[in-house]
Amino acid sequence: MKRREVNQALRRHGCSIKSDDGPHTTWVCRCKDAQHTADIPRQVNISPGVIRDTINRLKCLPEGWLQ
Repeated sequence: MKRREVNQALRRHGCSIKSDDGPHTTWVCRCKDAQHTADIPRQVNISPGVIRDTINRLKCLPEGWLQ
């Protein structure tokens, strides 16, 4: 999956960038229960493992948010 697509989906669901330093961008979802974060590498193509980890970390987002 392209990084651009992941970033657009995160923005569309209310997530924002917490940190943009180093080789990863840290995204934060500000939900009611807790603050969930996910690190997205700055590569053009994001591996399926990173996509799975991001979905697991951001459980507060609706199911299928990254489709």
